[in-house]
Formats: sequence, C-alpha cells, structure tokens
Amino acid sequence: QSPGSGGGGEKRRSVHTGDVLGRYELVEEIGEGGMATVYRARDRELRREVAIKVLFPHLARRTDVVRRFHREARAAAGLEHANILRVYDVGGAEGTDPPYIVMELIRGHSLLGEVERRGAMLAELAACVGALLADALAVAHEAGIIHRDVKPANVMIAPGGRVLLTDFGVARLETEDTSLVTKTGSVLGTPAYMSPEQASGDTATAKSDLYSLGATLYQLSTGLLPYSGSPAKVMSAIASGHFVAPVRRSAAVGPDLSRVIERLMESEPSARPASARAIATELRELAATAGFGEPSDELAAYFEDPDAFVQTKRPAVLTALVAAGKRALAESKLPRAMALADRASSIAPDDPAVKTLVEAVTAGGRASQRRKVALAAAAVIVLGGGGTLAMTLAAGGSHEAPRDAALAADATVADAIAIVEPDAPRVTYVDAALAADAAERVDAGRPRRVDAAVAIDAPPIDAAPSLFAPDASVAIDAAATVGDGTLIVQNDTWCEVSVDGLPQGRMTKRKVLRLPEGHHTISCAQPGINPGWTREVDVVAAKTFAVSGTMLQTVAVTVAIRGTEVQINETHYPRGSVIQLRPGRYRAVVKDGAGGWLDIPNVGRCTLHEAGAGLVCDP
Repeated sequence: QSPGSGGGGEKRRSVHTGDVLGRYELVEEIGEGGMATVYRARDRELRREVAIKVLFPHLARRTDVVRRFHREARAAAGLEHANILRVYDVGGAEGTDPPYIVMELIRGHSLLGEVERRGAMLAELAACVGALLADALAVAHEAGIIHRDVKPANVMIAPGGRVLLTDFGVARLETEDTSLVTKTGSVLGTPAYMSPEQASGDTATAKSDLYSLGATLYQLSTGLLPYSGSPAKVMSAIASGHFVAPVRRSAAVGPDLSRVIERLMESEPSARPASARAIATELRELAATAGFGEPSDELAAYFEDPDAFVQTKRPAVLTALVAAGKRALAESKLPRAMALADRASSIAPDDPAVKTLVEAVTAGGRASQRRKVALAAAAVIVLGGGGTLAMTLAAGGSHEAPRDAALAADATVADAIAIVEPDAPRVTYVDAALAADAAERVDAGRPRRVDAAVAIDAPPIDAAPSLFAPDASVAIDAAATVGDGTLIVQNDTWCEVSVDGLPQGRMTKRKVLRLPEGHHTISCAQPGINPGWTREVDVVAAKTFAVSGTMLQTVAVTVAIRGTEVQINETHYPRGSVIQLRPGRYRAVVKDGAGGWLDIPNVGRCTLHEAGAGLVCDP
C-alpha cells in the first residue's frame, strides 16, 4: 500500500454510468464539483432515485481527503432542516469501491443558474433567500459545523421552490483544529465568495460563512460578483476589504439590503452580525416591510411563476418605498430618502407616487443645501483688499459697506447677492434664491431680512464648495453704465454663456456680466456635448443678481478611512458609508486624524482614504 492510500491496501476502482456501488446503480452523470462526480442513481433496495457523489480516483488515494469527504457525510447527515440537503448514506471506506455519499436527489436548478438566467432578484426576494440560508447556517453553526463554501452554485431550487443549501464538501467540525490550507498548499472554498480570513489561509469560523452569505446576496441583488478577475486578483481584493457597495452597483438594491450585505462583508469578523440566527431575523423583517410573508411561502410562489409574482408584488413594494421615503424626509434623513427614491424610480420611473417622491426628495435636497449655505454665509460676499463688511439684513435696519458697494440701503437677502469693490475683488457667493429660501426657513413667517448685523472677514467661506469654488476670482467691468445691473453666472464646470441668444464667451465656473435693466434669458451649454440649462432673470439697475446651474453628475464616494468618521464641511459620515458629492473642493477632517482640503474628481465613483496628513478620493 502506498503512502496516503485508502485503507485495505487495495487500489480504488474507477466507476462509470451503469456500474454498481453497494446497493446503488449509477444511472447517469449529472454534475461534477471540486472533489467528486455526481450521479443520478437507483437505490435497488428502497426503490427510489438518489444522488451519489463519488470522490475522484486521484483523491480517493489520499487518506486525508477521504477523511474530509466522509466527514462531509457525517456532518450533513446530522443536520435536520428544511433548507439543508438530506444525506442518506455513506460508503466506499473498505474494499475497492471509491468513497461515496448518497444524498437526496433534487430535480431542479442552482441559484447560480437562476441569477444567470433571469438577472438580479428583487431585493425582498433576495432577502427571503438570505433568510432561509441563514436559517440553515444557524442550525449548522449551533451544531459546531462550518460550511466554508456558501455560494449560489451550492444552493439548489427544488420543485415547489424549496431552497436547499448543499455541498458541505469542504465543511469542517468547528472543534477540529484544521486549517483552510491543505497540505498541498491549496485553499479550500471559492475565491469570489471567500472571507478575508479564508483568503489569507486562516481558520474559518461561523463569521466566515456570514461573509460568504453576504457575497451570495450581493450577486443575487446586483447580478454581479463583489469582486472579479483572476483568483489571485480576487483574493488580493478580498484581503484589502474594498468592494463597491451593492446599492452603488444598482439602485434597485435599495439602502436597507445594501447595508445588511455591507455588514455581512465587513473585513473584520467582529464587525459582522452576531449570528446567522440574528441575520435571518433581520432579513425577514426587511422583506416584511414590503408586505412579504414567510420567505419559504413567498419563494414557492415566485418560482412557480416569477414574472407574475413580481408583477403582483411591485405595487406593495412601491407603496412601502414611497412611505419610507416620506418618513425619511420628515426625519431629515435626506441620504436615505434619496436612496429610497432612487430605488423606487429604478422599479417604476413613471409611477405618479414615485414621481412625487422624487420631486419631494429633490426639493428637500435643495432646501438642505440652502439651509447649510445660508447658515454658513448668510448671503453673497464680495470683498477686496482684505476689508471687513458689516451688513444688517434686518427690516428697517442699517448697513455699512466698503466704498462703491453696489448695494442699496434697503437691501434684502434676495438683493444682497454681491457687494463689489472694483479693486480686484474676490467673490464667494450664493444664489439669490438659495439665500432667500434659507432665510425664510431659518425663521419661518418673518420677512426675508434677518435682524442682526453680521461681520464677515475677507477669507473665503466654505459654503457648498462643490458648486461654489472659494478660491475663484472674477473681474468687474468698471466702465459699466449707471443704468446697468450686475449678473453673476455660476456653473459647476465650463460652458458657453449666452444672454438673450447672444454669445458672451466661455466661462470656467463663474462669469460676471453687466446687463441693462430688464428681463433677460441666460443660457449655459457645452455645444454638441451638453445642452445645459436656461434661467430667466429680471435685472434691476445698480443691484447685483446671480444665476446658477449644474452639469456635473454626483460622485458616489465610499468612505474607507481608518478613523471612525469624517466631517465633510459641516456633515459627519461614518466609515463604510457611501455618500453623493459633486466634483469640487471640500473641507474634510477625519476624527482624530488627517484633514484639509479634499478634491472630489469628476468621475462616477471614488474611494475616500487618508494619504499622509491629508485625504484623497481615488477613482
């Protein structure tokens, strides 16, 4: 007998369709895994069809592999649960027969096949699948068994829509001191779904299965793997802990399921949910918010007629999303409201209730931005020579201003867009409508004027830097006539400016124009690239007005800092969150860490992290 051979000293025979193993006749080959070939077979004593997994001949000669293979049978056979594939028998330990395991025969398809055929699942359906798999894992974990290879290919959909976790082929008993790395140096498990500790060769735990469950839900909800590329590249990415949040891959995932998945896929096992039992409860509650009942019942109905099921469930899902979005707005949770509106719009963009929610969220976003800007800057300030402006915006109040300021004594917030000194002024300003709206919201029911004098020094104000660059400078036409008003045109990128259809040249982000009193139409466009925007404005002599617009799309910024949170302008964001920012410059500080100016590039998404004493956002 050669070293590592099976017991008994006899060579293991190869088997094929038509052969007999014990009381089982092999009828046809139906699949192949990493360790064995699977056959449909007939139990000649009980007269029923079964599935038999037969270990590969070259592996059957290795005692360590045979032990692990049979351990799979013992582990799985001891687990009784509706969502775990049943194991009936084990054989081939003696004589020339190769080792084999006899299992329940499922005439269905894998969950992987379902995703490949139909694409991403409705988030609530993915949550139902996840709840049942978590149930199965909870039973295994409570028995001291780790699956170690949870993935869609190891989940079967049986007739009637029953979801079954299969293939404990690389499972180990938790109490055994067995490493993931075999004696040959190969790593057990499937790279795309591996936890960081598995990828690095450490011992897997119940928390490792939770990570793999998260990766499985990632694929179910987005239709994509969390990582892609060669096994080496995938394992390197897993070890680094960086992946794109599911909701960034697809708005249809929604913020709630995305956050569950992100927690399951935390790099540190201690940061993952406490147990499979806990996550099963959480996923059930997530599905229940959209009117879904017991996951097994919902999945049975879905797999019977997927299209009809989704069509029937869509109204309830949309109703729940709209209600949740309104609650988020009422609670001033704008990022959540935006994510919910995005999901609703991805499901039914033309639904009237969805359109109303999107409009409310958009208005709420503008109002939130206005409030922040108003509280930071009060109004638009243009100062030169390092001077100080003392300005009262109170009804009946007075004001003081530098010489030649283009501001009347009865200025309101809407009028006080800019106070200009002709000597190389520097401009930091807010749109008139933003300032007026903010003043009204800060003190509802009162005039647009506020009743306190505010002293503002020359350094630029950090108000909405994504739209208003604090370091920009402009030139004012000192030769303008007395009957002219001043108009400041602002955009978040370059454009060609037109006034009443007449070209005024290209601007980078800001352009100052002198226009005659009266009604004007202002356009900002990138010819042949972006149609841009158009604004109407009524210019009054000797007063200054502003119009603004945006062309740049928001950037999805993943906060991957080492600290616990980062403050961007006046808002705090925890590590791991995904936020939407427009390209531009922001003031950012990590709690007890790096800080300074942060430049958000004009890209679809980037990852925010420390770089020396500062912060960068890398695409």
